Amino acid sequence: MATRRWTILVVPQGAGTTSEVQLSARLLKFFIGTAAVFTAAMLGLTFTAVSKGVALSRLDRLERRNEILASELTKMSSIVALLADTVDVLTDRDRNVRLLAGLEPSNPDVLQAGVGGPLPAPTAADRLLAETALGQQTLETRFSLESLNRRALMLAASYQQAVDTLYAFTDLLKRTPSILPVDGFVSSGFSSSRKHPIFHDNRPHEGTDVVAPKGATIMAAAAGRVVDVGVKIGYGLTVTLDHGDGIRTRYAHCSKVLVRPGQSVERGEKIAEVGNSGWATNHHVHYEVLKNGKPVDPATFIFNGRIVD
Repeated sequence: MATRRWTILVVPQGAGTTSEVQLSARLLKFFIGTAAVFTAAMLGLTFTAVSKGVALSRLDRLERRNEILASELTKMSSIVALLADTVDVLTDRDRNVRLLAGLEPSNPDVLQAGVGGPLPAPTAADRLLAETALGQQTLETRFSLESLNRRALMLAASYQQAVDTLYAFTDLLKRTPSILPVDGFVSSGFSSSRKHPIFHDNRPHEGTDVVAPKGATIMAAAAGRVVDVGVKIGYGLTVTLDHGDGIRTRYAHCSKVLVRPGQSVERGEKIAEVGNSGWATNHHVHYEVLKNGKPVDPATFIFNGRIVD
């Protein structure tokens, strides 16, 4: 069987002699195979070069991101340090506020909120982060922030307790009778027995008499609520205030009353005017303090200086 051959004609442009090249089928297959292998090799090299370039670009971007992340973590560490200093200052102020409120200082171990105790078991993500220096810094920053958050919550609770106590104490001071109800001089104090100026027999004197001109201002000795206004035997025209916690004050022998039952008044507010109604020999105020319904010496409630509300 004759060998098949292939003829390739080479025709020049313009004038010239046409050439021909005869190739056997085997030689043609060789050239075609060689070209295919060369083309595949070139394509492989090109793909490898492109892939390597992409990988290098990604690696460069990843390194750049890590640099930025490291820089941000450093900034966060500085902020965490400033926060820790601020929390320390707030801890000192909390101690002072608690002392002002009459409370024991918070236990330092309690304020640390368990910081320094056994650490929780690390998660898979934590173990992965711990494999690099950047990851370890991230874990340390997170731990510091969690610790500061717990301390801040403890301080907030401690401060709120102190504030509530101070408010309650301030309210108690506002409602504690602490001043004489009228500008004048004390003519007779609290006594278990004294000679009555009208009946001339010995009787308990359950209040303090303060002499002042007729019409002089009678002030509330503390913040409270008017619970009674009216004429009482012996006392004449009288005003009674309820200050809470079982404390009441009574103002007797008034010439005029300027408040009504149910009305709230503040310390120093004008509630009546001095007179001599009831069993009285001159113009004065008979001032009583009652605790749980029993008269007590008003002098034990009067301070040398007025309380600032």
